[in-house]
Amino acid sequence: MVSMCKKSDSTKEQGSHGTSCSSNNSTVTQILAPKFPKTEQAAAPATATSFYRRTLPSELVSFTSAEGRKLFKEALNAGYAEGYFNLAGNFTVQSEPAYCGPSSLAMVLNALEVDPGRTWKGVWRWYSDELLESCRTESELKASGITFDQFLCLSSSHAQVIAKRGAAASREEFLRDIKYVTQRDDVFMVLSFSRKTLGQTGDGHFSPIGAYHPETNKALVLDSARYKYPSWFGDVDKLYDSLQPVDKDTNLPRGYFLISRKDTQLDPNLLATDSHPDQLSTTNISVVELPERPLDVFPTMLSCGKSKTCCSSKQK
Repeated sequence: MVSMCKKSDSTKEQGSHGTSCSSNNSTVTQILAPKFPKTEQAAAPATATSFYRRTLPSELVSFTSAEGRKLFKEALNAGYAEGYFNLAGNFTVQSEPAYCGPSSLAMVLNALEVDPGRTWKGVWRWYSDELLESCRTESELKASGITFDQFLCLSSSHAQVIAKRGAAASREEFLRDIKYVTQRDDVFMVLSFSRKTLGQTGDGHFSPIGAYHPETNKALVLDSARYKYPSWFGDVDKLYDSLQPVDKDTNLPRGYFLISRKDTQLDPNLLATDSHPDQLSTTNISVVELPERPLDVFPTMLSCGKSKTCCSSKQK
């Protein structure tokens, strides 16, 4: 039987901890919270400044916008997005704000289906940015990331890498290399560029190229800091300009990398720069001398595996 507690038909007994209401054959007891002396509430902690993404500069086109989708469809139909799906299927958002270099490298190595030779988690072998150790300590890496030279040293332990400084490659060569990699799915380009040149916040950053739109001369940058900016299309000339600012840690300009499996046969012309068209200049291509490795043999530890001088940020 349901009983309603009303003064007209019930007997109420009130104590310090409850109220008992009787009606007909039922009793309902309402438990009251005990009374305690009032105390002053502690002040709420100050809220730290935080951000949900940044606004993309107007001259850059968001990949997910209507215009960005149109550009991508046309690039795909023109044959300049052949490696996109390999990258997209292995896209990795960097796990730390300064891990853009290791994150971009892990994305490319997984897209190339390179076996890292060691487990990631459980029984699975896989590349992730936190396992790609540079010659910097973990605290240094989290604070300031890696330099152009350190990226080259690290990536060369796991793949075939052609590195080109922004000052060594001409605009025409940069465009030619973008066209070359976007028409294949076995070689990828990773940019080392200055965000400031493109009107973005921050400065040095690494990210891979995913496609090229020939009619507008725009390239798709798959931004590894997805929490900050979406992937975007940018003018190739502006991208070239973003390679030129000097990195204050090395006193050298930034540049880009062409990364493939060690057994991939590439066009020999990729190894020559416009400034030295008749020779394969190791000075412009590789800033460090790396020992030869047997094909498809990778180190058991995901580090550069070289001496400290190999990954020195001051080495030219």
